Order: sequence, then structure tokens, then C-alpha cells
Amino acid sequence: MQESAATRFQKRLQELRRSRGWTQEKAAEFCGVGYKLYQLYELGIKVNPGLLTLEKIASGYELDISELLAPTFIERTRMAKAPQGSQSEQMRKKRNQKR
Repeated sequence: MQESAATRFQKRLQELRRSRGWTQEKAAEFCGVGYKLYQLYELGIKVNPGLLTLEKIASGYELDISELLAPTFIERTRMAKAPQGSQSEQMRKKRNQKR
């Protein structure tokens, strides 16, 4: 039996967060969503994110929505090409520009 889209999304959030060494709180902050909301998605309790929420989460991880919902090998390829150590600073600057 194939996994549901909600289960795949839940696992994807966990994988992305853990690959960066972030807590759920830090991930929520970078994604611009509330900590509890992020936690509910990652735990699989809330399973139907809206388009704006998907955009925020994807942006927080510096991905397109399609990359956020794509299989994990795309993220690994992208991470291998990204310069190390600069991602956090770039994300902070990006977030501050939006405010």
C-alpha cells in the first residue's frame, strides 16, 4: 500500500529539519509559521496545509513548493551544491527584508 501524501509531507518536514540540525521551533521561525502549527504538521496531526503555508515552509527551507513536496534526492543534490555556512545568514537577511 502506498503512503498518503500527508504521511510523505510529515516525513519530508522531519527530514528537512533534521538535515539542518534545527529544532521544531527554529524551523517554524525560519519558515514564518507558528511553532505549534509547524509541530502539528510534522507530527501528522494537521494534514492539509494551505497554499500560503506551503509557500512559507518552502521559502524557509529555500525551496520551491515542488521541491518541498518532491522526493528527497532532489534536496540532497541541492544541498551538495550549496555553499556551507551561508544558508542561515542568507535566510535571516531574507526574513528581515520581508518585515
